Amino acid sequence: MPTWKLKTEGETFFFHLCHACNDKSAAGLAKAGWQKIRDGEPVSCNECTQKCTLTAKGLWGAEDAVRYAACAECPEYDSCPLKGRHYC
Repeated sequence: MPTWKLKTEGETFFFHLCHACNDKSAAGLAKAGWQKIRDGEPVSCNECTQKCTLTAKGLWGAEDAVRYAACAECPEYDSCPLKGRHYC
């Protein structure tokens, strides 16, 4: 799964995309200062984290307990390939 990283003065953000969404968004992310740090294995669109609560709320940089708590409430948790974990 393509993984992008943006480091600011106070925070580090991660953005995970399926390959189709990465193809559409790569140029814009790079222009906005994001760095592609991982290409990874393909993931289908229904697993794309553009729909992910962690991405929507900017919680990928949060502590494990915060990420896992948000994921535990997600109705898509069982089919999620990430389950709140970093793979970069």
